[in-house]
Amino acid sequence: MEENVSQATVKSVSIKWGLINTVVSIVVFLIPILIGQNPFAEKMWGWIGMGVGVVLLVLAHKDFKDNGNGYMSYGQGFGIAFWSGLIATMIPGMFSYIYAEIIDPSVMEGFYQVQRETMEAAGNMPDNQVDIAIEWTQKLFWPMYLVIAMVATIFVGLIVTIFTQKRNPQPNY
Repeated sequence: MEENVSQATVKSVSIKWGLINTVVSIVVFLIPILIGQNPFAEKMWGWIGMGVGVVLLVLAHKDFKDNGNGYMSYGQGFGIAFWSGLIATMIPGMFSYIYAEIIDPSVMEGFYQVQRETMEAAGNMPDNQVDIAIEWTQKLFWPMYLVIAMVATIFVGLIVTIFTQKRNPQPNY
């Protein structure tokens, strides 16, 4: 009797690791808030989030190879990076938006205040231009947050997959 062993697919691995990355991303977003820092104003948290994302992508690729045929093409690896990254960008992005705009607006107020102080300290803009810049930052922050996060995810996926791919020496024609 043959056992029914399911092989890993790009879709199954992407969903699994995208959801794992979602949970981790939300935790990384909440840690600075819990210790009194602003997750948007402190660049360190962005780098930590990116580092964790790289580690989770490497683990997703390993999962695909370990639970598949042992190989992963560049296209499969990038597919996993893209789809898991989309999940891990959109869901935590919505969570961050709801938290920072509805639950605790002081997070965004603190971020905008840091931006204002940085512009004023530079001293190369009159006050009315600083006000306009902050107004536009408020309008464009969330759309740009999602776009930049997704572009960064794609870029990281392209690079990581170079190192994690494992070509099948016997291609199926």
